[in-house]
Amino acid sequence: MTEKESSIINSAISLFAQDGYDGTSTLSIAKKAGVSEGLIFKHFKNKRGLVEKLIEISEEKLEDMISPLKELSHPKVILKYILSIPLNIGQQEKKLFTVIYSIRWQINDKRLDLLKLFEPKILESFKALNHNDPISETRTFLMILEGTFLYVLKNDSQDSLLIFDNLLEKFNL
Repeated sequence: MTEKESSIINSAISLFAQDGYDGTSTLSIAKKAGVSEGLIFKHFKNKRGLVEKLIEISEEKLEDMISPLKELSHPKVILKYILSIPLNIGQQEKKLFTVIYSIRWQINDKRLDLLKLFEPKILESFKALNHNDPISETRTFLMILEGTFLYVLKNDSQDSLLIFDNLLEKFNL
């Protein structure tokens, strides 16, 4: 990605977070990025193209967060690691995921349900732990994981360790 593309992306994230998807124009993104509006159209086609790029970046970030799971084998360790992810996201990711969550309610795109990426590993873990209903347990876990993500995105989570301990206790991890 070029420096100008990166500037456009960062400006879009900032403005989408501040003014929402509908309240942000490509012209305002271009002004904030210090580029011409035509450059946005050249690289991303339109505002929706910018969202497509943000989705792609979000998926890549989550894939990076998920990749250590390949080295883990014990189901409780896997679930514990997954629960720790939202509590360990950095400020840049926090901004990006805040935008993704807010846009999720404004446009209909199933890819914005990013936590679905975790579902296979979670289900596999609950099956390995011999849960009576691993599918329901997986859905419950995903709802709690999403709630944790939303809480972290909305708040300065100074109480992350307490939340994490409570979640570990809830799932007997």
